[in-house]
Amino acid sequence: MAVRPFSFGMRLRDKGRTVRVRAEGPRSERYVVEDAQKGRDTRRRVHASLEAAIEDTAKTWRMRLH
Repeated sequence: MAVRPFSFGMRLRDKGRTVRVRAEGPRSERYVVEDAQKGRDTRRRVHASLEAAIEDTAKTWRMRLH
């Protein structure tokens, strides 16, 4: 039986800011959170689990309100 890697991605956009979550590679078990905003360098954080990546994304997204 063929085994396919789990693929996951999420993108949140608001007023020139984009937060992305994606698997680092086709067979990787690490997830990357990228926070891009016009006029700033993209911040990239790597997490060992999907749960940690989603928590970081939620925290980053909420911080844009403050």
